[in-house]
Parts: sequence; C-alpha cells; structure tokens
Amino acid sequence: MIARSSLGDAAWPGTSGLYWTELDLPAPPIVGTHTWAVTSAHGDARSNFTFITVEPPEHSLTIRVHDKTTQVPLPDAEVRLGVYRASSDDRGLATIELPKGSYSLNIWKLGYQQFSTALDVTDSLTVDVDLDVEPEPEQPYWM
Repeated sequence: MIARSSLGDAAWPGTSGLYWTELDLPAPPIVGTHTWAVTSAHGDARSNFTFITVEPPEHSLTIRVHDKTTQVPLPDAEVRLGVYRASSDDRGLATIELPKGSYSLNIWKLGYQQFSTALDVTDSLTVDVDLDVEPEPEQPYWM
C-alpha cells in the first residue's frame, strides 16, 4: 500500500452522491510507465490508473511559433516533445521544462501543415518555427 485516505463528509459540489478525497503520492524512483490500482474499503470497487515518471527537468525549451508568410505569432499551436506537451500562447510562445536528451519536436495547428524535426537538448534554448498554411485541396470535398 502506498497511501490511504477516507472519503470526505460532503458530496462534490453540484452532486448529491459523489464523495471524494485527495491523496499526495510519492513518485516511483524508476523512470517509465507505471500502473497503480485504487480499491475501496468495501473491496468491490477497483480502478487502475497509468502514469509516466520522467527524469527531473534540467533545461527550458521555448518555442516561438509564427505564420511563415506573415510572421504573425500563432496561438494555440500544439507542441509535442516525446511525453512533454504544451500549447502556444497569444504571443506564439510555448515553454517546456525537460531533461537533456534527443527528442522529436512536432508542432500542429489547424489550418497549417504539421512541422517535425529532430532536436538535441543539451542546454536551455529557444527555437523559432514558421508554419506553412495548409494548401487548399485540389478537389472539393463532397458530403
């Protein structure tokens, strides 16, 4: 057993029968994917949850996302580096704290072509990414 808790006395706000509790759990010392189980005191209810532990962050990666033609910053671009995720803000900036290593940087935004590149992180850095507008299809879509 890693942790134990009891349900609170009050139902979750806006419900009449959903009782809850909070737990602070220590992360496993081994990097990787883990599955833990939650069981009720009554023994019949059981739920599994899966999570990933990673090395502590050593560096900060800032990604500046712009429209390639207009150089206008692009908000809400999805940024992915392996298990790390972020979205660009109104200034086109996304920041991810991560350990050193080799990653595949992938950026996606609706209406734009997906961007991918290999990236070696050995120090904190800023990367500028210009996204091309997705070309119009040659043939109209039919419903």
